[in-house]
Amino acid sequence: MLFFKGSGCAQSLPFSNHTEIGLLQNNQAIGPHTSFTFQTFNGVKANRWLSLGFTTGVDTYQEIEIIPLALGARGEVPSDTKFSTLFGLDIGLGSPIFEKDTDTAWTEGGFLFNPIVGLLMKTGGKAKISLTAGYKRQIFYEYTGVLDPTNTATENGLPDGYRSVNQDKFIFNRASIRLGVFF
Repeated sequence: MLFFKGSGCAQSLPFSNHTEIGLLQNNQAIGPHTSFTFQTFNGVKANRWLSLGFTTGVDTYQEIEIIPLALGARGEVPSDTKFSTLFGLDIGLGSPIFEKDTDTAWTEGGFLFNPIVGLLMKTGGKAKISLTAGYKRQIFYEYTGVLDPTNTATENGLPDGYRSVNQDKFIFNRASIRLGVFF
């Protein structure tokens, strides 16, 4: 075991975390109307009220799970009362990395946008309980292709080896409600 003399600093910037679990709700006529969401924001405090960092988690939709990978911001309007206001924004990409792709069917992630607003309730320690409402826009693509090994000229913008490729674009617009912990 090695020992070092002197003082060490594990973190030079104050760490911030906001972890939530909740529901995504839509009003579309087809498919399930409610889906599960889990996300965690990890960042550093830029000043007394603003934290900047990275957000990830998992969102389940009708037949696909999407992993959000986003830059995030969380802000708290300071208050002397037990409750304070929380706001946040995540912008990035969603990735369907758990989907099984084949040569003739595959998925790709797309843009995500997720603003939130909510309440923070002080607890006895540094952690606060959060209740947030927000909006989540997530885009992803499904592709189906017909193979043609003789096509090597990439005609009409097709990849080598394909006769045709069909792209379906899905845009999920969901309201969210989440319960979490913020510190």
